[in-house]
This record gives sequence, structure tokens and C-alpha cells, in this order.
Amino acid sequence: MIDLKDLMDERSAHGTPGHGRLAEVQHKIRLRQRRRALAGTAAAAAVLALAAASTLVLGAEPAQPPTLGPGSAAASAGQPTITTSATPKPVAGRKLGPFAEYARGYRVMAAGEAPVSSKKVQLTWTVNSTDVQFFSYCPGLPNKYISLDAEVAINGESTGSMNCLSEVHQGPMTPGSRRVGANIGETVTVTYTVTAAQDMKGTGRQLATIPTEGILHFAVAEKVPFDEYPLPPRPTKLKLPKPDGMGTEPGTRIVHSDPTDANKAVSISMPWHRGYDFTVIPQTPGIYQVSVNGISVLAGEVYDYSGNGPNASCQVKRNDQGFCVPELQSVKDGDHVTITVTAQHATGPWLAELRSEWQDSAAQG
Repeated sequence: MIDLKDLMDERSAHGTPGHGRLAEVQHKIRLRQRRRALAGTAAAAAVLALAAASTLVLGAEPAQPPTLGPGSAAASAGQPTITTSATPKPVAGRKLGPFAEYARGYRVMAAGEAPVSSKKVQLTWTVNSTDVQFFSYCPGLPNKYISLDAEVAINGESTGSMNCLSEVHQGPMTPGSRRVGANIGETVTVTYTVTAAQDMKGTGRQLATIPTEGILHFAVAEKVPFDEYPLPPRPTKLKLPKPDGMGTEPGTRIVHSDPTDANKAVSISMPWHRGYDFTVIPQTPGIYQVSVNGISVLAGEVYDYSGNGPNASCQVKRNDQGFCVPELQSVKDGDHVTITVTAQHATGPWLAELRSEWQDSAAQG
């Protein structure tokens, strides 16, 4: 479960949600003043919902309650269940209740809602991918500092815990995906159960009772192949990518995409100092990867034109016996390694900032 207290403190101080790797982001901010904000969501895995309220499923007609195939949600208290056998054509920007149908490589396949007072929500979902994300959103809680703790189960077997907040549901950064223990084509029952509540303001404390105010929203989202994902409209003119703060630091090498083929691999040779800090700054959607001596150390998918791309850091002290990538243990300090940046589906320029370094500055000398 994420450290919600840190998230709320960060939100209070800066007015922007943090995300599950907040400590890593804060470290990077201290390390360099980057141009690109790495703020994102902290709702690390999410919630399932529906009990005594309406059912949401994805549909093509905006005037109708959103219908979603092939999943369905099972309502209680006499509420109808909405299902559909047809899969609507992918449309960028379409909403399913409070959730974007398509977000960062995943598609919402089933969604529902219930009052917080019900504490427990169930929905049925027909599995098309075992790589999923669960999203939750809890508007109407007594205040923005309250977090609901919840357990998620599939067919009665726990898949882990999650938190639900009044403001965070689908932020800019993707929460960690989960592999579900179900077979493709199988229809499963997903249960979301609120177990406790916390007030994250100040020192943080667990509440004696779970609030009854507010609404629980839940969605199950499946991974979508990149070439099936609806991308937003392309800008009339793309700006050339520019290095951020890391690009001005000693030891950083900047490589640019091939001017005639953005999907052509670009390689450089540089000395290895056990750790590394790699960032890709793309201008178009695509799949971007960085490898060291053929070993992938960074891979990320980009679905917009914001210029925000994947990054990875591995900072190891000189005398530390740990390694971020075991396959690179045989590489010795000072050896030259080949670093290769590749792209797929890119339709415009990108650059990468590459540096191999130790964590402690004394070891860098």
C-alpha cells in the first residue's frame, strides 16, 4: 500500500498529486531541476465497485448510460445490470463515468459505483487480458485528507490492497499493473471491500469508524496492444525535443533520433560506472527502450504528445555489492558499454539523456 501521508503532504504543499514512487521523484528533483514534471497519481492499484447503486458499462451512445463490452457489473438492491455484446470502436477521450475509457495503454472494461456506506462492491468481468489495472475514485468523503483502505479479491481470492481518495483516480502516471490468476474468456467476480479509513493530515491517524459519506467508483482496465490504442489528435506542428536539467550535468550524453527515421536504433559507447540515469524525451507516441550491452534497462510506452517519456535510475555506491540489473554484474567500472536507444511507432523526433554514475559524489571523482 502506498504511503498516503506523504502523498497528502505533497498535495498540500504543491497542489499536485504525488504518485507511488514519490520518494524516487523527490530524489530526482533534488538531483536536478528538470523541465518535465513527474507528478502523477498515487492510487497504486485500485478499486472495484458496485453494490446499491447504478452500473456503468462502456457504450457508443453518449445519451445512454455508458455500456461496456464484454464486461458487466452486477448490481444489488434491484438495480438493473447493463451488458453489451458489441465492442464499440475505440475513441480517444471517451469517458466511462468519471474514468477515461482509454488511459496510458489500458482500456476500462467494466465499471460501477456504490455509496461509501455500503463498504462492499462487486462486479463481474469477462477476462480478455491478464495484464490489468484497477482504478478507484471516492468523491464526497468528509475531507480531502481521508483515505479509504480496501481489499480486492477475484473469485474470493485476495489480489492485494489499495487506497481510495476523493481526488485521485486516473493521474498522469500509470499505477503498477497486476497479473490476475484467471484464464482468458473466463467470467470472474471482483469484490472490493473497504476495511478501514485514515486521516492523512498532519501526523496521520486511523479513524475509529469508516465514513458513510461519499461515492465509491471502481473500474477494471485491461492492457491494449499499442497499435489498437486510440491516440489523441496530432498537433499541427511538433516542437523539437529539448534536454531538461539533466542534460547540462557533467557526464551526460545526449543522443538524438535519426532525422530520416525516428524508429532507427541509435547507439553510443560510454564508460560504465555501475549506476545509470536514463531519460527519453519523445515528441510523439511510441514504444521507447534503452539497453546496455543488449540488456534492456528501460522500456516505456508513450500515448500523447506532451514530451514526457520514460526514465530509469540505478545508483549504486562504489563498495555496494548490489546491482540493479544482475545481467550486468560482469561489467567492471571503467569498461566501455554500448548503450542503444530504440523506438517503435514513433512518428517524430526524440532525444535521450544518458549517464552512467555512482550514487555518492566522492566515487565519481
